[in-house]
Amino acid sequence: GLILLALLSAATSCRPDPSGRAVAGEAREVIRTYPFADPDPVPIFARSSMWGQGARLYPYFMFDRFTDEPVDKAWTVVRLSNPHVEVAVLPEVGGKVWGALDKATGREFLYWNHVLKFRQIALRGPWTSGGIEWNFGVVGHAPWTGTPVDYLVRENPDGGASCVVGALDLASRTRWSVTVTLPKDSAAFETRALWVNPTPFSQSNYAWSCAAVPTADDLKYIFPGRWHIGHDYAVPLEPWPVDRSGRDLSWYRNNATPGSKSYFTVGERADFYGGWYEGADAGFGHWSPYEDMPGRKIWIWDLSRSGQIWVDLLTDEDGQYTEPQAGRLLNQSDHGDLPPGASDRWQEHWFPYRGIGPMSAASPHAVLSASRSGDGLDLGVFALRPVADDLTVTVSGRDVFKERLDLEPGQAWKKAVPLDGLPEGTAYVLRLGEKLVYASDPTVDDLERPLRFSTPSGRSAEALFLQARKLERERRLPEALETYLAAAGEEPLHVRALTRAAELTTRRGEPAKGLELAGRALSVSMYDPEANYVYGVAARRLSRLVDAKETLGWAARSPQFRTIAMVQSAEIAILEKDFLEAAEDAYAALTGDNLNIAALEVLAVACRLLGREPEHARVLGWLSDQDPLDHLARFERYLLSRRPEDLEACRSLVRNELPHETWIEMAAFYHRLGLASDAVEALRAAPAHPNVLYWLAYLLRDASPEESAAALDRASAASPHLVFPFREEEIAVYSWALAARPSDWKPKYYLALILWGKGRVVEAGDLFELADGADYAPFYITRGSFFERSEPDRSADDLRRAVEIDPASWRARHALTGFLLRQGRNSEALDAARGAVAEHPAEVTLQVDLARALLAAGDPRGAASVLDAVAALPYEGATDIHGLYVRTHVAIGLAAMRARAWDEAIRALELSKLYPEKLGTGAPFYPDSRMQDYLIALCLDRVGEKDKASALRESIREYTLAHWDEARPYAYFGGLVMQRLGRREDRLRARELLGRPKPPAEVLEVLRALDAR
Repeated sequence: GLILLALLSAATSCRPDPSGRAVAGEAREVIRTYPFADPDPVPIFARSSMWGQGARLYPYFMFDRFTDEPVDKAWTVVRLSNPHVEVAVLPEVGGKVWGALDKATGREFLYWNHVLKFRQIALRGPWTSGGIEWNFGVVGHAPWTGTPVDYLVRENPDGGASCVVGALDLASRTRWSVTVTLPKDSAAFETRALWVNPTPFSQSNYAWSCAAVPTADDLKYIFPGRWHIGHDYAVPLEPWPVDRSGRDLSWYRNNATPGSKSYFTVGERADFYGGWYEGADAGFGHWSPYEDMPGRKIWIWDLSRSGQIWVDLLTDEDGQYTEPQAGRLLNQSDHGDLPPGASDRWQEHWFPYRGIGPMSAASPHAVLSASRSGDGLDLGVFALRPVADDLTVTVSGRDVFKERLDLEPGQAWKKAVPLDGLPEGTAYVLRLGEKLVYASDPTVDDLERPLRFSTPSGRSAEALFLQARKLERERRLPEALETYLAAAGEEPLHVRALTRAAELTTRRGEPAKGLELAGRALSVSMYDPEANYVYGVAARRLSRLVDAKETLGWAARSPQFRTIAMVQSAEIAILEKDFLEAAEDAYAALTGDNLNIAALEVLAVACRLLGREPEHARVLGWLSDQDPLDHLARFERYLLSRRPEDLEACRSLVRNELPHETWIEMAAFYHRLGLASDAVEALRAAPAHPNVLYWLAYLLRDASPEESAAALDRASAASPHLVFPFREEEIAVYSWALAARPSDWKPKYYLALILWGKGRVVEAGDLFELADGADYAPFYITRGSFFERSEPDRSADDLRRAVEIDPASWRARHALTGFLLRQGRNSEALDAARGAVAEHPAEVTLQVDLARALLAAGDPRGAASVLDAVAALPYEGATDIHGLYVRTHVAIGLAAMRARAWDEAIRALELSKLYPEKLGTGAPFYPDSRMQDYLIALCLDRVGEKDKASALRESIREYTLAHWDEARPYAYFGGLVMQRLGRREDRLRARELLGRPKPPAEVLEVLRALDAR
């Protein structure tokens, strides 16, 4: 009944309008779901994650529970539909586009995964495949990809319909939103992104839209470019689409080679990419101005079992997918700058096409296919918007074909045009009115500019500065600060290094140090715009407002800093109660960027404080038009009207995973303007949370001491579960709370987390030492992690204390076992692991811990027995379960070899070559088993199977030669075989291979023992 009701609701709410208008429907729909759960109460820098760790992601937390047991769960689904296309959006799953459908054929032109099968893939864990996901911040699937974001749904006056999704990126305190719009009379939908940096600091600029489409052997990727490059610049510029061996990589079927593929195609300036399914004569496409989205990437799962195992892991019946992705930079190892106070915008169009052959070009209006065929030209046009234009083919300035096209959206036109007398390869230009231009010359858009992807190296001041810039852009801020200071040490007059170090120091809550560094920069270059700007930001934080205003004034002379410097000046004016000056400064900021969100927000506040109600309303309208999910605009409306319905209008749209953070961010905004009462109003509107209570207590400490004390009491009594303060402003909040409640461990713990996240580890350590008396196991896990390297005995005590406090916690036991193994305390680790499994026999993580401990303690048979019972979904560390499996069976084989039990050794070594998929890993193409095979050959020698041993050694040699240029783990054994075979042509190769990394000591020990015999 529930499922039927949901489906009927969805069907009736999104019925297409026959006029061509788009309609929007929002409904609860039941979707088969493999849910995630178990958020980790230990801060993220006290554990490793799949893609990164520490302050790059803090205050986000991981999720650790995934399942292969489905449930039918109701989700909010927003459907946008017109007569041509239907698009579905999932606001509770990161705001992703769930899928998109060409209604004329019923074909899904984006991969539509009809189940939500969450697996630990994203930066925080939960991720599900299909549609389009929005990634902002740093490389990896973004922290919100599996959790709710804010959204609103609207039907537009122009006949289109939109769903706006967005959220805070807490780690950078930036805000992103994407407006998904299905226009009237369109066979394409649009996405318009807005990324706002309301902070006074530069932030990491990484943004990729990651779509998914179905795979097929006849899928051809249509990705412009002359070369491709891989992640981390590991693959240098290689030819695209035909590689050096003659394979056309643009055909999906030609990628059946080892490893998953990431092809970033570069070297050609083009606004489009897509793909085409030859058998169906249908495809998909993406268009965006090159200036907006120059990055193009194809992601392909490994076509071996290593990748195909993920089909069942991620879907039930929808098969494998591949990801065509679009980015703001050319490679996902590249990060840029999102300048302080900036508002960044870009647009993209996503569309199907059919019946015209493979795409040659595209625009927001149409898709073109053009190819020579004998003496003619095969042309096809698929209309995305209404077309009423001449299609003209021009050769050497002469029109050789012209025809009027009148097409409705979704309509295809195809024609063979004779080109008598024009030789094959003759260049032509095709125009569809002013809506699309295509030149057949394949070199017309080739880039000649340098394209050098690399990581800076060297120890010169400039090299260190460039290394630091890369680290900062990757949000590795403590390392960046250290490297900037090293650059300034090499060259004391390096203004840029001093300035960047000043900003990072200020950003981590040390404005006095920041002021000193910026002052050193100004002593070298007194009018430097950036140095003046950073000096002004630091001076403001120290309440040196005259210096702040003066240096911001110099910065404002630079076009680069004019807008943000004037925004900062406007905020200072509000702080000084000069509201007229604040409004004038905000308007001045808008002269540099008339769509700047930060300037509009400050202007709105100034207008309210000046009592300019009509102007306030106009600015809020302007702001809402630019950023429909700007909650501050709605809260400003409430602060003026004080009507409960205006407050509810604001609160009802704050529906992301962590809504209290949105309200604290608003409170911090008003607090820095000196508007404490407005900040308190924002906090009173927030959902209950300990961090909200600490902020309230702090802000009310003078105005209402009794209420402040009551809020502090409630904060102290609240559970610290998933409480992760992180803002530099909160250093003052928790420093005050610590002074007000010196015997309470919680403010010390929270302040230590903030400082740890800022890279201020010495001060964090001092606070951790003082924070005794906690009755919270994650506190001891966290402190144990913090002191592991410097005071391992203290760490051991803390981790054991965590187990004592919460014996039901699998995390405490996992942390203790892992610590003991890392310390080489193998006997203690084994005791801890056995106790853990006894308490939690079904916990896979603890079963794997036990297998590790048994192997470390010299009991590989016991480890193998444990692994035989393990069935692991991929999780953090699961990629190493197969490695553990290999090491376990190799250890059994080595023990048997020591005992001269050759048959038993062979059986164990053969087992070590397998890839049991229940351990979460599938077999790759051409696995490297040279170590096991070499050992098996030695065993075969001992049992008289000389021919088999010889054949095995030949296979090792052949594998080594076939994979000579590839990074493979067991090349050393190829060298041993070549040395043993003694062929003249192999001598140099053998010497080179034997100089490569050697195998583990226990393997070498057995080899030496056998040689001695």
